[in-house]
Amino acid sequence: MEVITIIISISTFLNAVLVITNFIGKAKKPVDNVIDKKFQEALKPINTTLEAIDDRIDKLDKNQCKNYLTEFLEDVKNGVPKSDIQIQRATEVYDHYINDLHLNTYIHDGWEKYMKGGN
Repeated sequence: MEVITIIISISTFLNAVLVITNFIGKAKKPVDNVIDKKFQEALKPINTTLEAIDDRIDKLDKNQCKNYLTEFLEDVKNGVPKSDIQIQRATEVYDHYINDLHLNTYIHDGWEKYMKGGN
């Protein structure tokens, strides 16, 4: 009989712990939401600045690729010999230009015209 009393006491204690834990979790949620909002508000200028920097880097990357590929294709068009390494590098830049930057402009047309089938 004493064992049953101990089991009931332990069960009651565990239920009480569970109720307290659930209460704390529910009471804590609004506080967490307020803190999260405050952090988001505080970090908003930083996030905006980082987005602007990302945009500038993306624009710079696009321009660098365009400049490099334009010069490369003009050289090929004018019969300037290119080594295998130069061709390989130009191909890497072109793949980045098409696949990563998702650009398809006059450079694509020039690439098809002058590089189709190799140098």
